[in-house]
Amino acid sequence: MPDQNHDYGDRSLHSAWIEQESNGLYTCGVYIENGRIIDGPDGNLKKMARYLMDNYPIILFTTPNQDLLFSNIPDEMRGRFEEDMKRFGYGSRNGKSYSTLRLLSGACVGRDTCRLTYTDSEKFEPFLLDELEVKWGGMAESIGITGCERQCFRPATKTIGWVGSAFNMYQLKLMGTEDGRHQGRHLKDPKTGEIYLRMVKRQDVGMITDVLFEFYTANRLPDESRPGGMGYFHSRIGMEAIISHLKENPRTAKLMKPMKVVVNTRL
Repeated sequence: MPDQNHDYGDRSLHSAWIEQESNGLYTCGVYIENGRIIDGPDGNLKKMARYLMDNYPIILFTTPNQDLLFSNIPDEMRGRFEEDMKRFGYGSRNGKSYSTLRLLSGACVGRDTCRLTYTDSEKFEPFLLDELEVKWGGMAESIGITGCERQCFRPATKTIGWVGSAFNMYQLKLMGTEDGRHQGRHLKDPKTGEIYLRMVKRQDVGMITDVLFEFYTANRLPDESRPGGMGYFHSRIGMEAIISHLKENPRTAKLMKPMKVVVNTRL
């Protein structure tokens, strides 16, 4: 039987430079937004990866978070390696360095790659973060977006999860933590069984996320200010308090129309 009390610990993204204990060489952890290695206006990642593999004595790995690890880099090559990555546009979007919020967030592939998804989760995520990081770029929390209820990017283990429910529509999940100690849940009132924010329009996702970040930063306890602490904040105050705040906030009140869960008991 598996150990029910086993704790996997905090999530490590293996970013930036890591010294290899085995041989004193270095690994460079490279962030790849949504795991998509492409050439585009914000960087030629495909050409970059090919160039680095051809010009450095390295071994390439991928991480569970869909980032890249370029390993076995000698210390004296690290500076040149960083400069070569910058030449291909790595490290910035829209002329700005990757924010903490962007580095911690991500999405599943969505359309047009997956035939199961309802919506464009991967295409939506970069633009949602463009909107949010103006104010919340330094927030050490994670946003997980997925195109359907199969939840391939595991939004239930992110601070805020958005689950595709129809084309350009998302359902909100809260109370998750990246360490896996808490799993995210839909906004369901424990007393009435009513569910909220089941079909949120794409254009309202950023606004609701902004309201949630404001609520957290204004009411968190000191130990909930650590990276990833927002999920613990949500678990402490409970679902009723979250729903109540969203109903009272003038920006989200109009969206808080409940849906009743109906269970068919007939066989």
